Amino acid sequence: MPGVRKRPTTILALLCSFGLHQYDAFLTIQQSRKPGHSMLKLTDGHISITHLAAQMGHPDERKRRGRRSNHQRYRQPHHNRGRRSYDPQQKEESEERRAWLVQATNNVVSSEPGSLVTGHWHELVSMLKAWSRRSKFDPEAPIIVERVFKRLLDEKAAGNFEVSASTELYNILLDAWACAAIFRTREESTASQRAREILVSLQEAYEEGADADLKPDAQSFHVVLHAVCRTEGPVVARRVLAWMEYLYKVGKNADAKPTRKHYIMILDAYANSKRENAGVLVEGFLRHMKVTGVTPDTYCYNIAIKAWIRSKGGRESAEHADRILEEMEAPKDLVTYSTVISAWAASGMRSHAVARAEELLKELNEAGLEPNTIVMNSVMSTWVKSRNPAAVNRTADMLEQMELSSTCLPDLFSYNTHLHALSMHAKRPGYAKRASDLIASLEEKCAAGEVHLRPNLFSYNLAIDAWSKADDYDAAWNAVKILRKMIDREWPRPDTFSFNQVFIALSRSSRPGAAQLSERLLQYMVDGYRLGIHKNARPDVFGFTSVIVALARSGEADAAERAESLVEQMKKAHAAGEKFLKPTRVVYNALIDCWAKSGRGTFAARKAEAILQEMEALGAQGDTTVSPNIVTYNAVLNSWARSGTRCCANKAEEYLERMWELHKGGVGGVAPNDKSFNTVINAISKSPNEFKGQKALRLLRRMDKLYQAGYKEARPNEVTYTSVLNSCAFTASLDERTRRKAFDTAIFTLQELQASRYGSPNDIAYGTFMQACANLLSEDDEMLRGVIEEAFQQCCKDGQVGEMVLYHLRDAAPEDLFSELLREVLGTEGSINIDTINIEDLPPEWRRNVFGSRKERIDGRRSRVNVQTRKKLLP
Repeated sequence: MPGVRKRPTTILALLCSFGLHQYDAFLTIQQSRKPGHSMLKLTDGHISITHLAAQMGHPDERKRRGRRSNHQRYRQPHHNRGRRSYDPQQKEESEERRAWLVQATNNVVSSEPGSLVTGHWHELVSMLKAWSRRSKFDPEAPIIVERVFKRLLDEKAAGNFEVSASTELYNILLDAWACAAIFRTREESTASQRAREILVSLQEAYEEGADADLKPDAQSFHVVLHAVCRTEGPVVARRVLAWMEYLYKVGKNADAKPTRKHYIMILDAYANSKRENAGVLVEGFLRHMKVTGVTPDTYCYNIAIKAWIRSKGGRESAEHADRILEEMEAPKDLVTYSTVISAWAASGMRSHAVARAEELLKELNEAGLEPNTIVMNSVMSTWVKSRNPAAVNRTADMLEQMELSSTCLPDLFSYNTHLHALSMHAKRPGYAKRASDLIASLEEKCAAGEVHLRPNLFSYNLAIDAWSKADDYDAAWNAVKILRKMIDREWPRPDTFSFNQVFIALSRSSRPGAAQLSERLLQYMVDGYRLGIHKNARPDVFGFTSVIVALARSGEADAAERAESLVEQMKKAHAAGEKFLKPTRVVYNALIDCWAKSGRGTFAARKAEAILQEMEALGAQGDTTVSPNIVTYNAVLNSWARSGTRCCANKAEEYLERMWELHKGGVGGVAPNDKSFNTVINAISKSPNEFKGQKALRLLRRMDKLYQAGYKEARPNEVTYTSVLNSCAFTASLDERTRRKAFDTAIFTLQELQASRYGSPNDIAYGTFMQACANLLSEDDEMLRGVIEEAFQQCCKDGQVGEMVLYHLRDAAPEDLFSELLREVLGTEGSINIDTINIEDLPPEWRRNVFGSRKERIDGRRSRVNVQTRKKLLP
């Protein structure tokens, strides 16, 4: 056919072949022709395309002068390749070309039917192709293509018998709407639906007139099915495919026969549909393929496995993916194994997933397939998601194996997976240091030329996260060093997670200056985001809360006031339009806790009450995000318990009853729990009440009764009993009968705990009981020796002889009884001094169940503290 090139065989070729540069080249040739050869008849008063180009200053020459050669294009840096950079000159030239094309098109479309010069109507086809090519980025292009196409049909109807509306031209029209749908220049479903309507109309016209020029070919069906699969989903695509199968089966169109590519399109549409039953639908479609005579190959089965993974069915998805692997009738490849391993990694099965992943890796090797980087990464990911501490060593071994391999080299994902394992278990000694060393190693490799191993934002965030979890004195400072390294570099820039994890590390640090450093970093983060320096590091509520927690931990005199100023800063920012900095319940709770730990006594407790009242007022106005909850009330209870005022117990009891009334009144989230009761008992123990031991025991009895009645939040625990013992131990009374009642209460409480189902005495409980013996009984009391001996022997049997027990035993027991109880330790020759005996000298079975020394409980470091030193540490 004149003016029409050979039809491309695939949609990709179709999209690439109708380039605008071909149309520009065509116009350049037209300009060199004589005036009589213009596209339009000059005698009809219309302007020809050639003359229009001359009048407007056709941009082809400028385009060719500004176009880079292939050599220049591929000399650009590797990381810039494939990116479309913004060039104002190119944008201006593109707009000029479009304006020229629009005017030329309008002149052609508005011309009278039959005015096209005989023999040159095909020049209009080039215009059709140019607009079809622009459909990928121009939303008006497919509509203009239809207008131009209609003009061709009008020309044919006017008697120009050289004009032919062939299938090739219809394919250009179909391709325009398909591109608009796929590249989303117009509403996807509308553009795809229009392409389907045109294809159906074309097939109906062919069936009615039996005109071979109107017969949809394989390209027509392929273009439409591709657009439908990508935009309208598998259900509509399945109907189109069924229609194609019908046309071929009844002999209405042999070119409608679906090929393997068409079936794969449907499979991929099902897999990408994110439906819960996507795996079931894909397997059903595989059976349909077999019925139609198309045997599924490895690629089809891999899509089926992918469909099960994307259905996010956890264990069920992994089991189905594994079943397909075992039952598939096509050869298995590396993609098959890596996809199934990924399914097990996402299954949540942890240990079973790891075992199955290792089995598949072994099976892969036995099948003669050499694992590639993707397979090894999938196995490593399974280990990390298992949360098994052994993941650190296993991923390290696999990483070393990959480094020694010549065909399975590790990529950045491999190293990041190992970093993730280190970060996840960074509480173990040395793991955070290993994460930092790995980052340094990657930086060295990048500097040596392996730019693909350059650590990214995820890498640095994992290292920071590892230090935020590490039990190390300098952990927070190491996290800050990594953050500062990111700040000083152009890439990668820190994000919100980077700063927040540093804030967490500083909030957990006992090193002086941690709170001040967190404040300075927070202010830098706020200023950096507002100035556009760190666009991805937007301050949030989490970061502010972490800094307030760091202030509460610092113990600095003005920490509470500084925390309060941070909350005020958040309020002002929220009022100014920064909605993401609205103070929430968590922020207010942290502020109350900061005041409770400030050591400011009654003033701090009153401040906590004022914050609670503010929260209640905001909640009454409808702001449920700041309504107080159980954490809020417990923090207020703690502020009164720490206040040291004579009325602290009464105030704590008042708030406890208030919480109970709110709970009974239907207010959710404020029901008193075990921490609430324990805090009130702690407040009672610090009150000057002579009968605080009995009062604390009554509250314990109340908890027990509530729990027995079904109120599970009031279940007593070891802390409850220990708090009652503490109340007894610090009974301040000179009356012998009052002191004896307190001591009887202590004995009863310890015996009940020993026989209780709520727990068993630990070293703190036994130590507190020994303290009660020392404070409530005199050395000449005849029952002192028997009580201490019985309690210590039981403590030894329970394996709970800790530092606190040893210290208070020395104070409570007479010297001869102390020597007798520790005869096994002191020996017959007195090789160990009684004044310098420490916890490490005791038999291991005596201290087998002790969690650790008090110092170890605080900062995780074991120490050897003798009795004399212990006297200086304890109040």
